Amino acid sequence: MQQFSLAYHSIYVRNWRVLGAIWVLCALSTTVLQTLVLIHPAWIGNDEGGYFGLYDYCGTNECSWSPFRVRPLSFSFELSAFMVLSATVLSVLAVFSILLLVLLRDRYVFLLCSWMHLFSFMAMLGGCVVYPNGWENPRVREICESKKYNLGLCQLRWPYLLAFVLIFDQLTLSMLGFVAFQLTFWLETVRFRASVEETRPSLCGLLFVVTLFCSVFYFCRFRIKEPQEGSRTVPFIQFHGQESYQCKNLIIHTAAPD
Repeated sequence: MQQFSLAYHSIYVRNWRVLGAIWVLCALSTTVLQTLVLIHPAWIGNDEGGYFGLYDYCGTNECSWSPFRVRPLSFSFELSAFMVLSATVLSVLAVFSILLLVLLRDRYVFLLCSWMHLFSFMAMLGGCVVYPNGWENPRVREICESKKYNLGLCQLRWPYLLAFVLIFDQLTLSMLGFVAFQLTFWLETVRFRASVEETRPSLCGLLFVVTLFCSVFYFCRFRIKEPQEGSRTVPFIQFHGQESYQCKNLIIHTAAPD
């Protein structure tokens, strides 16, 4: 049973490392895509070239794009941009938290990254839900003839659709991280039990040797007293040491033979 546990343990370690590498690559890819979604200026647009993003917009097809130019239209757009930015920052921190594997145990790192991905999921979901609330802005209605949660003449562009995909991606990474946390905890438990079973025979042997040594030592401290002449004595064991620990003589006196 022990050999089976150790064999299963080695197979699990190999599979767990592969799973961890895939999880890190997926988290890195999600972070890159989320950064692209954040800075892309066209979440919605029409066929004439007008588009609106999280913090920038253009009413014609001759606008120059700059990722550092901020021109928000409404509070809903600002709030949505802040939520998506928070989700992106948490995703970046989750990727760099993998470096903590050299300082902390694996399960604690996975737990930390899982919580970051979970908060990133909630922030990304909030940003995507709040964003359509700003479609009633006069500038947006001028180009799209839109209302709240009604896009009108404009269409959804691929960054907005990719944002919904990243929502499920963040949730999946979070769940996988929590599963990896539980599996690493089980792995450490199996490893500890295997080490205890390996050291148990040596401990038993050590206890046996110590017990045998103590028995021989105390036996050497005892002696059998010789019977006195003219009387029949029962042999007894007398402890050599302090007088308070000496055994009493047990002598059975009998009459001398005729």
